[in-house]
Amino acid sequence: MERMFWILTFFCVLVLGIGTLRGEQSIENYIQLKKSRDALQKRVTTLQNETQNYRKEIQKIVKSKSYAKKILRDRYHVLEKDESIIFFED
Repeated sequence: MERMFWILTFFCVLVLGIGTLRGEQSIENYIQLKKSRDALQKRVTTLQNETQNYRKEIQKIVKSKSYAKKILRDRYHVLEKDESIIFFED
C-alpha cells in the first residue's frame, strides 16, 4: 500500500513538473511575459516623463508671451511683419 502511494506521488510530481516546463503556463512563457512587462513598464515611464515635460512646456508658453514668441521663432520660424529671410549661397 505504501509503495502504491509513492508511485502515485512520483507520477503526480512528474506530470506537474512536465506541465511546468512545457505547456501554456510554463516557466519559459512566464519569463518571456515578465520581460515584456518590464519593457512595457519602462516605455510607460518614458512616455509619462515626456508627457510631464510637454505639460510644463505648455504652461511656460501659456504664462509667458515672450517665451511663446521665442518658441514660435526658434521652432516654427515665424517672422515679424517687417522681417524677411535671406538665403546665402555656400
